[in-house]
Amino acid sequence: MVKLDRAFDLLLHMRGNPEEDYTLDKKKGIVLNRKEQAAVFHKAIQCFMQSVAIKDKNEKIIQAFTGSSDLPVLTKDVFNVTQAMPIFDTFWQESFKGVPLRKGQLEWEIADVSAGFTFDLIPEGGKVKFYGISGDKTSVKIAKYGMGIGITWEMIEGRKLYAFVDLMGQVRARLNNLWADTHYGLLATAALSAAIAWLGVTTDPIVERDIRTINSGYETIGNACKAKGYGDSANAPMILYASPLLKARIMQAFRATSSDIIRGRQVGAASSISGQVIEYNVAPRFTWNSNIPVNKALLVLPGNKIQNSVYLQELGLSERDIETLSELRTYWTAFGAIVADSDQTAELAFV
Repeated sequence: MVKLDRAFDLLLHMRGNPEEDYTLDKKKGIVLNRKEQAAVFHKAIQCFMQSVAIKDKNEKIIQAFTGSSDLPVLTKDVFNVTQAMPIFDTFWQESFKGVPLRKGQLEWEIADVSAGFTFDLIPEGGKVKFYGISGDKTSVKIAKYGMGIGITWEMIEGRKLYAFVDLMGQVRARLNNLWADTHYGLLATAALSAAIAWLGVTTDPIVERDIRTINSGYETIGNACKAKGYGDSANAPMILYASPLLKARIMQAFRATSSDIIRGRQVGAASSISGQVIEYNVAPRFTWNSNIPVNKALLVLPGNKIQNSVYLQELGLSERDIETLSELRTYWTAFGAIVADSDQTAELAFV
């Protein structure tokens, strides 16, 4: 867990003693000069921002750093200095295949693209737009997003650790919401190309109709992808994204046995497939994200041509505002995402 109180100690030292070295670890004799202090602080904040959705191989090193015992001890606002880790919706990440990019690579290509969707960056305050793509190949471009925050003079001089922790938490929450909205939006747009109706007739039990719909969605995706080189699409694991409002129904469908379905059948029901259960490798995931349509779910064959890449996980830049004595910081993230084959997705109706 990232200890923001230690990062705040380092910030106070940098602000109050700009020319002095900082003792990172007395026992190990680790002392940081001014340039190194800025690098460690930025990396610590980056680790805090990314620790929910993206795992950095160096994360433990940064998270474990401690402040100098020579610094003044904070005597108030320390009731929760090691902030509890909020839970963010990162289920979208399970569907996207990560693409590593090197320095200077701001796009990547996907070959043999017949139908899919990508997103385009728009001005602040607007909504992300999704565009259809087609052709033998497509290039996925990296787009950058930024947020500006102000660390006030009162926050620094008043040692308001709680305000600093809250501010960092707000930035991280908005970053995670940006990622979730973009990725769920891509999946939802692509899934429109394969809309599966709620199967069965009105005299069938609801749970049986739900089961038939989920099975049909799996079969639709598997059949569409069987000759694309994605592996064994008859047995591949798929992910079902739905609103928690459908959780009770969906989980009942997954738990149902053949005998449960047979017992629940109404006399004279028109369906002739009594006893059908979910036969496929489907993992349900529940999210409140608004890109998931109401009374519908998204079924996804993960990976393959559903891809994303984070070129810049987070970049923090700062300057002093001489009029307010605040320290202005801008945080940037740059990433790209694409569903280059909409056959890997389907939209399932539950009404």
